[in-house]
Amino acid sequence: MPTPSRKNDSQARACAHAVNEILWTTLAYGRPTDRALNAFLRANKQYGSRDRRLTSHMVFAVLRWWGWLARLAPRPFQDALKRVGANPDSYQQRPEPAPQGDSRAWSQILLGAHVLENSHRPDIARVWAGHIQRRSPKPFTEDDALPFRARELAKRLGVNLAGLREGQLVPKWAAAEIPHSLPKGETLSWLQRRPPVWLRAQTDAVPKLLVQLRKAELEPERHAQMARAIRIGHPRTNLRTLDSFRKGAFEVQDLASQVVAHVCAPKPGQRWWDACAGAGGKTLHLADLMQSKGTVLATDIRTRKLEDLRKRARRAGFSNIQCREWRGDAVSRKRATFDGILVDAPCTCSGTWRRNPDGRWTTSLRDVTEMAERQLGLLTSAATGLRSGGIIVYATCSMFAQENTGVVEAFLAKHAAFALDPFTDPLTGKNCDGTRLIAPWEGDCDTMFVARFRHSG
Repeated sequence: MPTPSRKNDSQARACAHAVNEILWTTLAYGRPTDRALNAFLRANKQYGSRDRRLTSHMVFAVLRWWGWLARLAPRPFQDALKRVGANPDSYQQRPEPAPQGDSRAWSQILLGAHVLENSHRPDIARVWAGHIQRRSPKPFTEDDALPFRARELAKRLGVNLAGLREGQLVPKWAAAEIPHSLPKGETLSWLQRRPPVWLRAQTDAVPKLLVQLRKAELEPERHAQMARAIRIGHPRTNLRTLDSFRKGAFEVQDLASQVVAHVCAPKPGQRWWDACAGAGGKTLHLADLMQSKGTVLATDIRTRKLEDLRKRARRAGFSNIQCREWRGDAVSRKRATFDGILVDAPCTCSGTWRRNPDGRWTTSLRDVTEMAERQLGLLTSAATGLRSGGIIVYATCSMFAQENTGVVEAFLAKHAAFALDPFTDPLTGKNCDGTRLIAPWEGDCDTMFVARFRHSG
């Protein structure tokens, strides 16, 4: 039986090896980190539950602070990344193996991520500190401002990190794209905070669900304005194993995402179309608000996603959801019968960069422009399915104006029969002029944009 210190050293090395492999797959070849992480863990069954939790936390922590920590990465990794990055077609190539080296070479960057984010594993942090012959430094807290961390990080690690600035935590082009309605300093600060998990109660018996969640050692908190939105922080429990989940009593859905269906405000008996449904979180919410009366047509170009939706709908007991493939074509006039349409458009997902920090380093300004063109096309095509007087809601989880107000303005300029339709903000109860950009500090949530139009006939 190895001693605890040897176990910690083994775990620290295993985490460093995993971070090397997963970051390489993400940063060199643009693979989503969650998929790269899952693939790595499937291929390395020797990683136990503690190894998996530590690896997952540290991979995302390093990526969240990569703008500051990149220069601490092992030199072979940095050199290989520059070589691959010089090839604009590298994302389409078959990935070459990650640069290999002593796992201790990652200790400095992992210790830096621990200090910046406080991984709550001081035992492992002491091992990383020992590898670089330092005492384990004091971690920052969430209340420590970014300028303070930028000044103090080099001292705590004993390295030269001159010139750290807040704006380096996202690509330079991204900092320039953040709209004025999102104060840059506050936005960047919130991007560095781990987001909580939000649930959407899919039952009228919310007090009973809260009791069940507490019995599962969770700490649920209901949102003050949206009574079915429940915050549970950072759970270690596998939510899918809970009996309440298996019975369809709740879905995992970010607070900002829950706002969208409320802006749609579907009524029982209506006919709604969720045009870009994906796995169907908002489809289920629409069906729930409609009390399972009427019809919700869910479409997507990815049929495998629709299969996930069918399973979720069966679990929740919704019989009014239909699924169909849609490739973005216009709808014939005789089929323009929908009372409401939701276009939750594909986007850069910059509004989810708290949860998916890899997106900061795998997205380009060209991607933003191309997405905006695609979004306008999808909104235009979907609008042909709306009946006279109907409602169409456009939403993205992006914070960039090109994908949000830019698309809205371009759509209105070409479609005189549509106008922005004011609505009551579900988060605050205040009136909106027809558009809403939700900031992360307004509910400890993702950034989300939503616009509501009405067809005037």
